[in-house]
Amino acid sequence: MQMPAPIEEADRDVLWRHFDIYRASLAAAGRSQARFVTGILAFLGVLWSWHFMMPSGATVPVLGVPLDRVGLWIIAPAFLSVLVLSLIGSMNIMGPIWKRLSNCAGKLGQVFFWTDLDPNKTLIDFFMHLALWPEGPVEPFDVPREDKRFRFAVFSYPAVITFATITTGLADYPNASCSYRAYVYGCVSIQAVFSIRVWYRAVCRFFLVRREQTEG
Repeated sequence: MQMPAPIEEADRDVLWRHFDIYRASLAAAGRSQARFVTGILAFLGVLWSWHFMMPSGATVPVLGVPLDRVGLWIIAPAFLSVLVLSLIGSMNIMGPIWKRLSNCAGKLGQVFFWTDLDPNKTLIDFFMHLALWPEGPVEPFDVPREDKRFRFAVFSYPAVITFATITTGLADYPNASCSYRAYVYGCVSIQAVFSIRVWYRAVCRFFLVRREQTEG
């Protein structure tokens, strides 16, 4: 087997500069993604809590505007659509950044886990690392998690997106006007269309198939 040619010191310095650029870009995208996830979960939590508790006369400020329970449901399709599409976009942009970052690290002879380089963890990330069994090594994985088959954790973000889309559809109500229903189901449709890619890639990662087509 032919060994790769050694990297010149000047080239190594350039690679490390590129690595720092990619890492900063990944951190920026991760920071935005964390905000979108927090926004979706917070809004869904308030909306559904308000729905089941049904406090009389109470309002909640959204972007400086006080809204009651009905008002929250009316703005839910638009508000969730903006957050869901932003989250999907942040997920899409992080893939190519991570690919360039991992390729650069490979040229430098370094191996990193995703969690090593993403400083902006979301609530979902922490939920994914919950464990019941008290024993085990600090690092129980011999290979990066991305190489593990049948990881249900890959469906965590798609599940949140789907919950938001279902909630969007539930903003419809009996005897609603045609224009309002067009607004609700238009928001549902655009969320569903853009989430197809997310679910497809999650299924591929779950079975570890079509990796070259779904890495970036």
